[in-house]
Parts: sequence; C-alpha cells; structure tokens
Amino acid sequence: MRSPTIANIQTEAENRILGTIEGDPDGPTVIVVTGIHGNEYAGVDAAQNIFEMLDGIYPKINGRLIILRANLPALEHQVRYIDEDMNRLWFPAIIDQVRNTPEAQIESSERRQMKQLLTVLDGIERGTDGPIILADIHTFSAEGNMFSITNTDPRQRRLLSNLHVPMVFGIEKSLRGTALGYYQQQDFISFGLEGGQHENELTEYNITASLLLLLHAVGCIEKQYVAKIKEFERHLRSHTKHLPVETELVYQHIIEPGDEFKMRPGYSNFQPIKKGEWLASDSDGKIIAHTDGYILMPLYQNQGNDGFFIIKENEG
Repeated sequence: MRSPTIANIQTEAENRILGTIEGDPDGPTVIVVTGIHGNEYAGVDAAQNIFEMLDGIYPKINGRLIILRANLPALEHQVRYIDEDMNRLWFPAIIDQVRNTPEAQIESSERRQMKQLLTVLDGIERGTDGPIILADIHTFSAEGNMFSITNTDPRQRRLLSNLHVPMVFGIEKSLRGTALGYYQQQDFISFGLEGGQHENELTEYNITASLLLLLHAVGCIEKQYVAKIKEFERHLRSHTKHLPVETELVYQHIIEPGDEFKMRPGYSNFQPIKKGEWLASDSDGKIIAHTDGYILMPLYQNQGNDGFFIIKENEG
C-alpha cells in the first residue's frame, strides 16, 4: 500500500476529533471513541447527537467531553477494517512500535490510524480530581439486545449500573489487543458499549441514550437535561428489563483461516441456547453448543475472527 501524502495526514488529523466540550477542568474527563470498526457508523452518529445536544449549554458541563473517530478510511468505505482489525492491535509492543515509527513509514492503514489516535489520547491530561472515563462504542452484525463489555472492577460496575445496560464480564480478557483492555491497564475507567445491530434504526438512539446517562452518572450534567435523562432511562429500562444484569463469558468460538465458518441463521444476542444445540458449521462439520447459556455476537458479516460467544448469568 502506498504511503499517505502529507496533505492526507493533515486532513485526517483534523477530522479525527468529532467534538470537544470544556467545562470545569477539575471534573471528570469523558472520552468517547467511535468508529474503530468502519462498518459501525451508528456510534459516530450517536456521538454527534450528544455533541450537538451539549454544545453551548448553560450551565457548562462539569469536566470535559472529547469525542473521537478512530478509523477514518474504514468509516469512509464502511468496512470493518482496511488492512487489519484496529481493535486487536493494542499490545504494548505494537503501541511502542507505532509511537516510534514515522507515520509515512507505517504500511498498515490501521496502524497509521492508531498513531494519529494515540497522538490525541496521549495529550489528554487528567483533571485535578476527576477520573478519566473511556467509552469504546461498537455495534454488531446480528440482531439482538445491546450490552456493555467490562471487568469486575467495582468502579466500573457502579458506573455501568446507571446505564441500565447488561454487563458482560470476561470478554475483555478473551479479546486480546483491544483498546478498552489497554486503557483499563492505564487506570482509565474503560468499557465497551455494544449498542445494537449495525443498521437497526434503534441502535443510534440506544447509544445516544447510554452516552447521556453516562455523562449524568459521572456528574458531567444534571440540571440541563433532567427531562431527557428521564426519557432515556425509561427507554433503556424497558429495552433491557427482561435481560440478566450481569453475565460471564463461558465460551468463545475463534475462527481460524480456512475454517469456512458459517453461522446458522436466526440467532440474536441473548437468545437462550441449550447444550448440544447446532449453532454453526465449518470445514470440520457441525459446531455444537457445549453448555446451556445465552449466545452473544453470532457472526453474520464477512470480516471478523470471533464466531460467537456463550455467556451465563453471573452468580457472584
């Protein structure tokens, strides 16, 4: 692949920051990362909604809101990635290499995008008292309910309980090289929000609602949007009331090159499954569920290495 021109580099850098709202510098810093996969544009639209709602409000927000677009070329072409999955690159060794390599010498489109994104993230200073919260926004290929990916850190559980979105523990460990995993190691309160099916009309609204409730939960906003907060709370409570609050990953099906993996049709997020159920097929034949549980993120797109996940309600 040809190296990017200087003009293209400058244009991409300018377009990466979707919006920034500055309030009390001692309040929390909320970073919203959208479009790390370029076919997940509903998250970009939802973040744009939040920026437009809060830009110019009075009184100002407590803290800061920074909204970023991660993978600009993939978003432009509406594909998951150009050269490699940008959300599987966040290993310290790769990050150090990307930081120390001139951008024009980086061949991978996603690693160039990572370098530009890191330039912004590395420049964000922590407020005197407030935490840094990073929300990594995604959507998925199957139909089904929204959820969050997090760990069992009490800070994250307390925060996400205010969003009324099911929490899934364990995926952040099984998906190696994710941005949320890396920033958890940097002591950010970092989680992934899976807002819904890529093209479902409700997905953008789900993410918009979740982000406004996030800003309310961390104390960025209060009086400015009481009515809207109540509306979004009612929506999310209604949307997720039949789902388990906390679940744990018990199985991940990884696709290897040449597997010819194909999910059986009709599965959706949080659909109950039974041990022995025929879920998918590959070059070796039928893929059978090894346990009862709920299926999560069954793969119905061409790109991706995770066939599906099985989760169970958390009993802890």
